[in-house]
Amino acid sequence: MTFINPGTPRIAILNTDGSTNRMLYLPAPDRGSGVAQEWQEKSILTELIDGSEQCRRLGWIPSLTLKWAIYNDVLQNTPYSIGVLNGQMASYDTLMSILDGAPGTLKISPGPSAGGFVVQSVKTSPVGIAGPGLAAGLQVTFRGGAICPTKTLGVF
Repeated sequence: MTFINPGTPRIAILNTDGSTNRMLYLPAPDRGSGVAQEWQEKSILTELIDGSEQCRRLGWIPSLTLKWAIYNDVLQNTPYSIGVLNGQMASYDTLMSILDGAPGTLKISPGPSAGGFVVQSVKTSPVGIAGPGLAAGLQVTFRGGAICPTKTLGVF
């Protein structure tokens, strides 16, 4: 099982060759249940002629869910400036436009010392607007597509 040091999540926008075009930070998710990492097992189950089962484990696909009660890109609670340039924090509008990218063009990391994975699908929850620049109840689930041989995130 992978242990992550929660903090400021990072999201990278990838070039077509897989190199990083730019990296943006996200506000720290809610404390407690703001970060949830899952590993979905991929395996082949075969029923043998005697009725017993044979299982061949292929590996694991990572999934990461980030939750914010309020996605705040108005108050500067971090050392990162808000914008779209490399090394800045993504505003809500920027995050939504980034998440609309094609599969395989994003890489996500749950924290500063954790690895990451290439994102194949993104699911967002419905949000409410609490004011200019404030989105209430945002939840984003990132799911990888490549099968990892172990439950360890790759280099970010």
